[in-house]
Amino acid sequence: MQELVDKADIHRATFYSHYHDIYDLYEQIESDMISEFSSIMKNDPIHSYENLFETLIDYIYNNSMLCKMLLSKKGNRSFQSHVFSLLLKKYIQIYIFEEKQAVITEEIKYLINYHIQDCIAILSHWLENGLSYPKEKMKQLMINVDNNMDVLFTNY
Repeated sequence: MQELVDKADIHRATFYSHYHDIYDLYEQIESDMISEFSSIMKNDPIHSYENLFETLIDYIYNNSMLCKMLLSKKGNRSFQSHVFSLLLKKYIQIYIFEEKQAVITEEIKYLINYHIQDCIAILSHWLENGLSYPKEKMKQLMINVDNNMDVLFTNY
């Protein structure tokens, strides 16, 4: 705790006036990021995968330290599960919008789940490597991966 308040250059009492303990701070950070991710997903009027990936990558790039802490392999699984759920819901909305489908087959659900896990793994790897791969190239990579998934979707 002392190391944290020293780095933040605040008094210990100031910290405790806002948080019960370090775990409360961590939970608040997670909650705030889930709210921000949720807002990103809800405020996408375009309904395109390209826009979703661009927005997501920009957010991760601008919040890389927190995202690395929460999305890395050592991060909290409940946070990652929340992010997965948000992306899954948005991805299904985009799929329904683009394909004009009222019903999604089981095969498509499996493919979407696979694709979301794939995207999270790519982004996690990018974070763990210090965002060394250029942001614009990462956007194009994610779009290319998504375009290749479209080939699979058309077979089902």
